[in-house]
Amino acid sequence: MEDKVSLQDGFQEQDNNIVSFHLPAIVTESNPHREPFIQITPMPDNTLLAVGQDGLVTAWTPDLKLKKSRCILDENKQPNRKIKWISDSTFMPQYNKLIVGTCDREIRLYEVSNFEPYCQFVGFESMPLHLGYSLRDADECIIYFGDEQGCVNMIIMSHMAETLRNWTKCEVVDEIPSIAIDNITERNHVKYIRWKVHNDWVTQIRYVHSIESTISSSNDDYTALIIGCVEGTKNVQKRLKDLMESDSVKSKRSLLAGNVPLKRNINDESLFRVKRGVKTFDFSKEANILVTGGLDRIVRVWNPYVPSWPTGLLRGHSSPITYLQIGDENTKIYSVSTDCTVMVWDIENHTCLMNVISKASQIRGDIAACYFAHNLRALYIATECLSALQLRETAILLGPPSASHSESVTCCLYNQLYQQMISCSEGSVMKTWDLLTGQLVAEVGAAHGQSAVTCIALDAAGNRLTSGGKDGSLKLWEYTSISLTPVTTLRQGSTAGSSGEISDITYTEHNKNQYIVSISYDGQIRIFPEAVISEHVMPQFTWNNDMKNEHGENKFGLASSSSNIAAISSCTGEVFVWNLEAGDPLCHFSPFNREELDAEIGNLVIHKAVFLSTRCDRKKDSAVLITSGSKGYITFWNIVGGGKMFARFEGSQYKCMVNAIAVSEDDSILCAADQLFYIYVWNISQYALGAPEGQPPVLLHCWRAHMSDITRVIPVKKHKVIVTTAQDCTVKLWTIQGEYIGTFGQSKPWCLNKIEPKKEEPGDNNQPSQASECVQAAEEEQKQMDNICEVEASSITIDDKYIADELKERIAVKSKNRTKMASPKQVDLQQACGRLNAYKSLQICDLMSVSAVIQKPNPAAELNDPYDLAF
Repeated sequence: MEDKVSLQDGFQEQDNNIVSFHLPAIVTESNPHREPFIQITPMPDNTLLAVGQDGLVTAWTPDLKLKKSRCILDENKQPNRKIKWISDSTFMPQYNKLIVGTCDREIRLYEVSNFEPYCQFVGFESMPLHLGYSLRDADECIIYFGDEQGCVNMIIMSHMAETLRNWTKCEVVDEIPSIAIDNITERNHVKYIRWKVHNDWVTQIRYVHSIESTISSSNDDYTALIIGCVEGTKNVQKRLKDLMESDSVKSKRSLLAGNVPLKRNINDESLFRVKRGVKTFDFSKEANILVTGGLDRIVRVWNPYVPSWPTGLLRGHSSPITYLQIGDENTKIYSVSTDCTVMVWDIENHTCLMNVISKASQIRGDIAACYFAHNLRALYIATECLSALQLRETAILLGPPSASHSESVTCCLYNQLYQQMISCSEGSVMKTWDLLTGQLVAEVGAAHGQSAVTCIALDAAGNRLTSGGKDGSLKLWEYTSISLTPVTTLRQGSTAGSSGEISDITYTEHNKNQYIVSISYDGQIRIFPEAVISEHVMPQFTWNNDMKNEHGENKFGLASSSSNIAAISSCTGEVFVWNLEAGDPLCHFSPFNREELDAEIGNLVIHKAVFLSTRCDRKKDSAVLITSGSKGYITFWNIVGGGKMFARFEGSQYKCMVNAIAVSEDDSILCAADQLFYIYVWNISQYALGAPEGQPPVLLHCWRAHMSDITRVIPVKKHKVIVTTAQDCTVKLWTIQGEYIGTFGQSKPWCLNKIEPKKEEPGDNNQPSQASECVQAAEEEQKQMDNICEVEASSITIDDKYIADELKERIAVKSKNRTKMASPKQVDLQQACGRLNAYKSLQICDLMSVSAVIQKPNPAAELNDPYDLAF
């Protein structure tokens, strides 16, 4: 049990440390703002509102496409009038109001639907620098702001619907209903509170309803951050004393908005002192964590109940920190500095997980505002334009790796109509999955009773599915986006033995009619018209007995094309191509001669045959059929004139059997899986097209996908992903470059639309990998050693000059490979550091070691002043 728990913790810790962004960042192509951004505000429909200093408000989609823009300050549209500036903004989602603070000491409310002014608060003693809004109760809310005098101001409102209606009936100033702050408490359900908190202006403020307190910060060392109550002391004696003093000394004006605001009782606030103050902070009640950052470039982690000393110091930024956010379920801290550097920290271990510099993200300029969208998993940064850093989706493992089925997965296919995957298992279970999220859509148990589902096929429309069982049964299913419904049983199963087991199924079309073609282990080919649904459909033909394998149990594969042609592969390495219209074999070929077939009968199984449907019009001069499996080779065939091999290459770098192959919808990508659980991806868009090939196609990517035999590999070109199934009970999703996305059925879904594939470098396909270079170097070195051995074995006299030349040649071969590996690093260094200046280009010289004898001066031995000083 302890080992199991430690293993689960290990998976959690490993996954929590995985974080990365899609680079470079998404940057807006055009920006209507001519003045700096003030705030980025989220909307309920994931739209982002960007507010400019001049009053221009723009609405953006999550991928930063401009939806609309509007200037909300009508004064700035009129000529010969003083320009009004906005200091900050926030959003009231419950009442669809936008709240903005102006430099004229006003707070305005706007209707978000049309950006028309609703009402305004005027007459404040100070300018609202940082605004905020929060709910306190079902019908009570608070608007709060920090000002340049270091004060925290709060307007607490109840009975909101009635209060908002009453505000529209107030005196109109500049065509906007206005409420004077001096008279605001005379109205029902409104309370105004102002506290003197900081010795410098407020840099950030936030109300936390869970602790019923406000958190505010400033650049002052002594009052860097303060957590204080909203409505004053809870001490009854202190409250009575304050009331008596206020009645006898201070007027109503001084209490509400006077020049000398009140201070909280020392017991009503917690004081955090930080050198050079706090510019930004974030707080999490669930994790009981407070993080601060400022001009000293250090991210501090605090226990909010222990203000005397931070629990952690996170160093790494080289510029002042301007934004902090606790994210990912309180496990990470996102920090942004003024030089546009984004860093991600692990809260538990206090370590840096990622550092994105401005050169990598392509975000440049002075940072004006930041916003981290938890639901979109994106960080938005406003400089001269808007930018978005999208987090990469990673599979979260809450324990051991997820399993898609309880038994081994036997087959799988992709439904392009519904963008779903269908997988089947040894336990006779069929499941449909959403490709975009990896979540289960529908499940059918006992699809073929107690027999395993061995193969499935989908019609061209994507609405009918045919499955074959290990007992030889065939079933037709109605396929919808939410369910699999059985229609009929095309063939009943048999328990007499496994000779009737369905080996493969395919759909073919002839004269605009679709047919279901199946082949079993006993070599029987059966064709069922899909339009005629009957349980007693007689097969149209079976192939001759002399074409069957005579070496025991057979394994056959099927492939069909749109030109009435079907191909059948067998375990003997032979391929039969049939004309379905006539029911006769069209051609018969084998990639090996008779001696090779007899010598290695056990290693010649052709597991899969695939037609290249887009090449049917060029079947006379191009390869239209691909087979795999025999001795690890992949073969391209031309089927005209009795069949001709157009290309053959090793489908496995380890020369083992190829279990599965598949091509993309446009026949441009070929994927294969070998017995060592590796996936290979080739570019075959122009391969064996028009003429035979002597070289293998370009290998794009290769990686190890599973830890057991792979049963299917399916490329989906539209989303640039590959789906693999294996006997380890999993169905996995990968990018076409081999990056792991997740396992179908895992606890946390992925979002495939947000996962951007890695861009291919233009020269990657022609350059050998480091592994191939090392192999090449080893082969060359082995050749050199063989040559030396041959020379030693001969009777020729070897002189010293010959040995010296031989050694120089061997050293040159090794240094050549080392130079290949080292040269890119020099280029990267120059690219990262820029052009070397005169100081960096100075030649480094060794210093001579000279032992100098230094004698201590003796002033008494000389009459003159030893330091030559004149008095």
